[in-house]
Amino acid sequence: MTDKKIRLMLALSDGGLGGGQQTVYQLARGLDAGRFDVTLLCPPSPTLNSLAEVPGVTRIPFSFPTRLNLKAVKQLKTLIRQRGIHILHTHLYHADLYGWLATRAGTRPRLLSTVQGINFFWEMEPYPRKISSRIHSHWYRGIYRSFDGVATCSEALKQAICTRRGIQVPPGKVRAIYNSIDVEQIRADGLSPPKIFGGLNSHAVKKIVTVANFYPVKGHRVLLEALRHLANDSAPPFECLLVGEGPERSRLEQQAREAGLGSKVRFIGSRSDIPSILKGSDLFVFPSRWDGLGIAVLEAMAVGLPVVACAAGGVPEIIRNGENGILVPPDDPAALADGIRGLLKEPESARRLIAPALETVESRFDARRMVQSYEIWYEQSLNQKKAERE
Repeated sequence: MTDKKIRLMLALSDGGLGGGQQTVYQLARGLDAGRFDVTLLCPPSPTLNSLAEVPGVTRIPFSFPTRLNLKAVKQLKTLIRQRGIHILHTHLYHADLYGWLATRAGTRPRLLSTVQGINFFWEMEPYPRKISSRIHSHWYRGIYRSFDGVATCSEALKQAICTRRGIQVPPGKVRAIYNSIDVEQIRADGLSPPKIFGGLNSHAVKKIVTVANFYPVKGHRVLLEALRHLANDSAPPFECLLVGEGPERSRLEQQAREAGLGSKVRFIGSRSDIPSILKGSDLFVFPSRWDGLGIAVLEAMAVGLPVVACAAGGVPEIIRNGENGILVPPDDPAALADGIRGLLKEPESARRLIAPALETVESRFDARRMVQSYEIWYEQSLNQKKAERE
């Protein structure tokens, strides 16, 4: 490590699967090692393990307890001081909180965060969680007023944190930097589709897939209702895989049974071979009622899979309806069923979406573009700090 390098600490409070983890993974792999010395704090997890071979990245297992732990705050503060960190870039709520607390006093680094999205949409939660989520939403945005900068994964999310009811983040602190994917890696990972679709070999059975953890905002209930419509009409026979985990899983499994979907719907949990599953499918459906952007949508488009998605949050910033995918209104099972049915019954229409979708991902959502945007942001933030001191 030299004094000329920017000493950057990436703090991630959950190393599972999701947009925040993908962003940290791409940053740690892609940042210019000649300009940045990177320290990653993350709980033991797939994300931490996946960066073991990346040169120039110091990985430190670090837990961010869900219940406030002052010892962890002190440990974080000590690591920041010992490593001479210039920028602390936090990801996901508990990393944001601990990062904020650890930099309240003394000489501190620039404090930046990337926000992924669903934490602000308390209206979509059931009672009594709706009440706690509303309080949490206001508090979450409140701490950002003390941050030096906030990135959002879409323009829609930027508008949300700056304008929604409650504490509003000043727009001058916020910039949109799209979540992105490594297109070449996604394609390579998807070369060998797994034999996972129930052993169904008939080309007449259409293979549908959705990837999202099971939370109310993700719209799985709407998807299952749409599939019930399809199972009862003249749509081609289908099987749908639901990839993910979360607190709604048991309720969704019950809904599928009560809808008579039987073997047409399968819950397969979290997976590490998602690109391969996408490659073996005929259609990707994204029923989210609101999403910061939708990494899974980008991955599906990158492997040539037609997409039907709800026009909510940042998704319309990816998909142009009828050009590179199909958009339908959120919370509308009939409209979602119509969108799915149209592409299942008209394969040629589905195929026409593929090339424009791939062009969209390659030109606007490749990881190299995202990493360059973050490099610029980091340098501008340090220059701003220098200007403030002068």
